[in-house]
Amino acid sequence: MRKYCQNFTLLIMISILTTPLCFAEITLYRYKDKDGHPVITNTLPPEVADQGYEIISPRGNVIETISPAKNKEELAKEREALEKQKQEAIKAENDRKQAEIQAKKDDILLKSFTNEQDIVRSRDEKLASIDVLVEITNENISRLQKQLNDANTSKTAYEKSNQPVPDSLKKTIEESQRQILENQAFLERKKIEKDEITSKYQSLIDRFQKLHQPEQPASLPK
Repeated sequence: MRKYCQNFTLLIMISILTTPLCFAEITLYRYKDKDGHPVITNTLPPEVADQGYEIISPRGNVIETISPAKNKEELAKEREALEKQKQEAIKAENDRKQAEIQAKKDDILLKSFTNEQDIVRSRDEKLASIDVLVEITNENISRLQKQLNDANTSKTAYEKSNQPVPDSLKKTIEESQRQILENQAFLERKKIEKDEITSKYQSLIDRFQKLHQPEQPASLPK
């Protein structure tokens, strides 16, 4: 059977080579049958289209090789590999951008401060300015608290004497309470702000120290 197939293929090739020149542009397909024997034909059977084949010239030269169709598992692996490549490319681009941003920050840091003491001085100045506001606010709270206490004392006196509490006194009490709460909230914000400044400047100090560390010489291979 194998010898017959080989002879048949040879006959086809001889026939093609002896065909007039006007038929030289014919498209031929070569694939293997179910027994693994090569088959050459000018029409490709639909049932073998997915198994892979070659497009050849009448002289037997391979023009194009069509790979077998991929199964679901192969397609899934291919998609997974493409997605991995995509994510790696995105990460590389993000890393590049972050490196550029860090380089700009480092440049500003080195231009803004000559030494570590300059950074500490700048931090302390910012914290001191907040401390001034905190002190003023605490004084305001003390004043408002005294005002509220006095107003509540007057209110109690009116109530004990069964007299109506004046609207102006009620308004003073409400306004004092409101302002005390606002000032207390302001103090909370300033506390958070001081913590943020301390953390930010500590990061600047750490980065400044790192940028000024001498580069370690590469260790020689043993």
